[in-house]
Amino acid sequence: MIPQIKTILYVSDIEDGSRPAFRMAVSLAKQYDAKIIFLHVIAPMPESVRVTLESTLSAPQYRKIRQDGLIHLRETIGQRIDNFCTSELASMEWQPHVESLLLEGSVHQIIVEAAKIKSAELIVMGTRTHSATKQFFMGSTANKVMHHSDIPVLVVPLH
Repeated sequence: MIPQIKTILYVSDIEDGSRPAFRMAVSLAKQYDAKIIFLHVIAPMPESVRVTLESTLSAPQYRKIRQDGLIHLRETIGQRIDNFCTSELASMEWQPHVESLLLEGSVHQIIVEAAKIKSAELIVMGTRTHSATKQFFMGSTANKVMHHSDIPVLVVPLH
């Protein structure tokens, strides 16, 4: 039986090196006449930074700086996603429907949750090569997603 793929969750850090994975998602979207959800996850603030800010600033100051920072970050990332898609899709004859999604949290957990919420049938993401030692001790986001996802994950090597 041929799988029905109507929604592809494409995960990106929006770097130029991630373009091959996007092109793969577009190719698959064309083949299956599927839409693409372009997901970027904003990782949580490192604990040491949060503690330093909370101990240095008053609670209202900290909340305002965090809220203003997130608003600015969301606007900037949203614009980068739009620019990324525009530049990639400009030379393509077939244009997929692309919806952008910005979420905040633990990257691999958010990817798996977003796939469920958006009823995606496939996750497409890139991975950069790392040393075997680093991979062993830290693991990669792609590895974590593959181990926690209920749907297929296509990992595209990025250079």
